Amino acid sequence: MYIDYSKLWKLLIDKDMTKTDLMNITGMSTRVLAKLSKNETVTTDTIVRICAALKCDVSDIMECVTDDRMTLYHRFNHFGKTIDENDLYKTVIFNDDIQQYKVYVSKKAATKSTHIHCKDNRTIYWEQLYPFGGISTPQREEYPLVKPQREKDEIVIVLIKGKPAIITGLDVNGFVSAHSFIKERSDIYVMSQAAFKLFQPHN
Repeated sequence: MYIDYSKLWKLLIDKDMTKTDLMNITGMSTRVLAKLSKNETVTTDTIVRICAALKCDVSDIMECVTDDRMTLYHRFNHFGKTIDENDLYKTVIFNDDIQQYKVYVSKKAATKSTHIHCKDNRTIYWEQLYPFGGISTPQREEYPLVKPQREKDEIVIVLIKGKPAIITGLDVNGFVSAHSFIKERSDIYVMSQAAFKLFQPHN
């Protein structure tokens, strides 16, 4: 069982407020906000301050969720263990029942000027465009982000933080989208953070 603060984020939307607004009116730190975002434990004082600021009850901002209702995204956040890290990505492993997952998480957040390319050398490339105004040709920078490795029967995911404009090369180079069916056990999922929150693997 774990604590889920999804109700809090929905309440903020209903009140047309941002997480920054919540920090300002409660005096909480970015560290505490990050813990709430990951459904981690915070002090009762923090909960009381949030309820007082939003004029609501505890049940309006949080609930206890049993393990059988945990999404893959929640398991990743709660039980993920970082086993490797560099300047471009970190590697996280976790289990969902008997299935092991390995997730390569980009350090940088993608934007609408970011293109992700899954190439036939089994490497994922990050392309960043720097557009100019007018008719000038945009500057571009491309570099290899990660060459994901699979071991045994684990499911491997490359998770791109933020919202890339496009992800190319899916379903042709051994990489598949969050909505695809795995054709080969060696296939690797590539997806944005938003897609991962709703992801359930297709076998």
